[in-house]
Amino acid sequence: MSKPIFFYSDTFVNYNMGEQHPMKPERLYKTFELLKSYRVFDDAIELGEPASATVEEVAQTHHRNFVMAVESVSAGIHIPGVHRYGLGGGDNPIFTGMYEAALLYTGGSLDAAQAAMDGANVAFNIAGGLHHAHYDRAAGFCVFNDCAVAIHRLRKKFRKVAYVDIDVHHGDGVQELFYDDPSVLTISLHESGNTLFPGTGFVRELGEGEGEGYSVNLPFAPYTTNEVWLGAWRESVLPLLKAFEPEAILLQMGADAHLRDPLAHLCLTAQGWLAAIQDVMALGVPIVAVGGGGYNMTTVPRMWTLATAALSGVSLPDEVPAVYPYQSEMPTLTDHFDVEIPAKELKKAQIFAEESVREIKARIFPYFGIA
Repeated sequence: MSKPIFFYSDTFVNYNMGEQHPMKPERLYKTFELLKSYRVFDDAIELGEPASATVEEVAQTHHRNFVMAVESVSAGIHIPGVHRYGLGGGDNPIFTGMYEAALLYTGGSLDAAQAAMDGANVAFNIAGGLHHAHYDRAAGFCVFNDCAVAIHRLRKKFRKVAYVDIDVHHGDGVQELFYDDPSVLTISLHESGNTLFPGTGFVRELGEGEGEGYSVNLPFAPYTTNEVWLGAWRESVLPLLKAFEPEAILLQMGADAHLRDPLAHLCLTAQGWLAAIQDVMALGVPIVAVGGGGYNMTTVPRMWTLATAALSGVSLPDEVPAVYPYQSEMPTLTDHFDVEIPAKELKKAQIFAEESVREIKARIFPYFGIA
């Protein structure tokens, strides 16, 4: 197998929805600079320049009218009723160059998928992971669904592909696009749709037709901690992932389940979140690792650096190198503080997770012959 490859371009930051938008492009270059400060690209990890996706590649996942609408508004051409495409407004404001920027982050995930097909044990695109985009509309900061586009590429070689999403928000767009496909197991761990966008991701959403049983959702209540989150993952979803026996995995590494993320209510630490990534790595199949959510600029770079190192088999000192320009904001990779949750909230989160696990076992385990 070839060594890990990390796709990155300075122009990834052109996917910029404005100063007031919560998804800041700086999280990408801060992660890249942090990895560079550890000198991982000297030898351990190959650095790749992503190519933009083509219209034909994107149109395998999205309606051509939608793709054309994105191209038009990006160039300043007015389209009547553009909101039907999910464009405009607070979540997905229109900006000049949006089309080209979306093609580039999608191309990064395609290149990572191709690298995995060509023998890399892991390939990265932290600009990807935009999992909310639907067949014919943008949603939740996501224009094109690079995850789904990359999975279509992986399916050209791998008979069974698993999608594992640890973003705090439900991976609704990817689930929808493969809802009737038994060759793709979609897994999402997220805060419950009762309390967080996009309002979906309940256990009862388990696929349809031939894909029934191949959509797996593990929702959590606010204030869920590492112990509760990991325990539920290892008791319910991880056994399903192993039973599916995927030949490749697309891992969406949204970092917004961290307790300091401003847009959600789970209470994970960087270390707790990383443990699930290590569980996925232990399966020993090729992994395409993409980014996703994450809106605290001092947690996202650390978490993605930890994940990149772990998946690449690289050991990094916890103390961030002094040459890193933002070292004063992020002195260590891991978290060094106690997580204090009111006992009442912790109990509610525990009970909620236990119910999610019970429901997954009752509804989905039988499809995989798990007792």
